[in-house]
Amino acid sequence: MKPLPIYPKRTARRHPRVPADFSFELWHPGGGCRLRAKNLSMTGMLARDERRVPEGLVRIELPPPDEGEPVRIEARAFRRPDGLALHFLDLDLPAILTLARHISPHL
Repeated sequence: MKPLPIYPKRTARRHPRVPADFSFELWHPGGGCRLRAKNLSMTGMLARDERRVPEGLVRIELPPPDEGEPVRIEARAFRRPDGLALHFLDLDLPAILTLARHISPHL
């Protein structure tokens, strides 16, 4: 008899990814740069990265879909073969609302 796993594997993502194509500012300890998003979810983003941004803690300035002030989001950056993955940390209400406005037209 096989034991049941304590944490069963999820078959679907909790937060679906949607395609994205907008530019945003990314600030890291070595400076800042402008990157382009490939996909987006409520917990993270994948960005095209030709500049080879260093991994670790970063801050992004995410513009809203319409005109308005960009929101600042702290994130952890790590390298993947298809780009730079950003995992969002401690989202506040303005950041959650901006992310939802980016994602909702695709759902």
